[in-house]
Amino acid sequence: MRKMLVLMVIVSVTAYAQQPAGLEDTLVWMHNFVADNGSQFTGQRNTDKGACKLGTPNCEPRHDVTTFDSHGCLATIKWSVALNYKDVGTHTYRFSLKDLDPNSVASVKDNPFENAVVVETTNSEKRVTESFTLPSGKAEEGNKHTRVELVFDKGDNARRFVKAFKQAIQLCGGKPSVF
Repeated sequence: MRKMLVLMVIVSVTAYAQQPAGLEDTLVWMHNFVADNGSQFTGQRNTDKGACKLGTPNCEPRHDVTTFDSHGCLATIKWSVALNYKDVGTHTYRFSLKDLDPNSVASVKDNPFENAVVVETTNSEKRVTESFTLPSGKAEEGNKHTRVELVFDKGDNARRFVKAFKQAIQLCGGKPSVF
């Protein structure tokens, strides 16, 4: 009887440990993970804004920092940019996780960023609202977009974030694109 009870407890604990995290736990993990890993240092040419190796002519240091916040399925990504050690401003992207295509979440190299995660909206609908805030605090409304993106310090961290992002989208009812 005692051996069977121990076996039942082990099986129950193992089954519980394998359950996917709920929405709130996933969103908290995403927020904390991006807070710890959502930045990247690169070089940007001051002639055409392309990627460059720091130390080469016309190459300025660029530091990008992304954050992820949410209230239920409504999410906000903030992307702050510093070029040549000066604040350039912050892009703010607001969207519902339900409007994103879980099959489109991917870790990519998106010039000049070596480690990024991108996700498209379902059926490429313009459902992501952007605003841009200058260092002075003046905000400018931007266009609607069909994708969001975050940068990470390492490729492994970007790839790890993909799994959580997909899960959050699915938990919020996000659907794959038909087209």
